[in-house]
Amino acid sequence: MRRLVALIFVLLASACYQVDGETVAASASIRVDGVKDGRYRRPDGVEVRVRWNEGEKQYDVASPDGPTGKARAARLAPGLFLVQYLDAARLTLMAAPKGDDVVLFFADKVAEPRLLKAHGLGLKPGPINALTGPARAVADFYKDLAVSGEFREGERLIYLGG
Repeated sequence: MRRLVALIFVLLASACYQVDGETVAASASIRVDGVKDGRYRRPDGVEVRVRWNEGEKQYDVASPDGPTGKARAARLAPGLFLVQYLDAARLTLMAAPKGDDVVLFFADKVAEPRLLKAHGLGLKPGPINALTGPARAVADFYKDLAVSGEFREGERLIYLGG
């Protein structure tokens, strides 16, 4: 199952990391203004349905041919959010609504090693790079990344409608 998840998210690989821990706790998860419920096209061309689940304080993410995942979001800085996507794997990324779409961001290659070292994190290469270290350190890595501005716009989730 992990291989399938890795293949599905291969185009997102530069924008996210696989993690072991919970980087966005359920108690910290918020609904992001500007992210609409409805259908989105991922960068790999797969359409998913995203719906805010008020009872669980997280997004339900369903693809036509795959299992349903969950996504939680927490504010990092004005307009920027830490998102953890959970299904067979745990993926963490930085994102922001832009118009109707959701833009994914990735760390500058020059800043990434410095920020990883500052937070005591390791990087394990793979189809989706894995951050090794405590979940709190991963969240702090993203907080510093958001504040530093040392990131670039990557792929988008394109809003297709309700």
